[in-house]
Amino acid sequence: MNFDDLKNAWKREGDSEVNLGEINLSLKKSNNAIDKVRSNMRKDFYTLIIMAVMSLGGMIYVNLKLDFHPVILFTLNTFYFLISVLVIYFFVKFFRFYRRSYHLSYDSRDNLIWFYYELRYFIDFYHTSCFVFFVMGLACGLSIGVMSANLEMVTGKQDPIGRLLSSGLASNLIYFGSQAIIIIGGVFLFRWVIEMMYGRYLKQIKHTLDLLKPEE
Repeated sequence: MNFDDLKNAWKREGDSEVNLGEINLSLKKSNNAIDKVRSNMRKDFYTLIIMAVMSLGGMIYVNLKLDFHPVILFTLNTFYFLISVLVIYFFVKFFRFYRRSYHLSYDSRDNLIWFYYELRYFIDFYHTSCFVFFVMGLACGLSIGVMSANLEMVTGKQDPIGRLLSSGLASNLIYFGSQAIIIIGGVFLFRWVIEMMYGRYLKQIKHTLDLLKPEE
């Protein structure tokens, strides 16, 4: 049943508890929220594409220009490949939700419910993906640091990371501490960004659905 049918039914029943003006205003806000979500998804998509291209360029530079031990490069490339697979999976889910959102008319409560639950799932999936990406980045950094120290003891040679870690306790604290700060700060930053871009609009749609909830 669409919203016009619901309003006509309320009028026929003379339901005085239903505030049609408030519902109409809430519906307009929900449709604006859906438009905002889709607009933010487009911006998000292009931003992620730029970040992916920059990370690929960085990996090419590391492999061609920096003097790392082959074991270190293998570890770095393996982590990059695994993260890339997860990013591709995220893009697929992202694009499917975005494309399907344009194939529905949101003058129906059922379609609005669909969008609400899909958006809530998308936000949860976004949070989880960001957390996994940052944890894998931290694991990669820690692994490379430990391997660099071990390779120095075995071969007697130092790569750029090995030279940094052999500079003293302060250098070790800077290397590992900066990674922890980046990971923790990044998780909280991305949670805030996701809330601003999607979470607040989810709350508006939920408010509209609560107004349209049929009385028991």
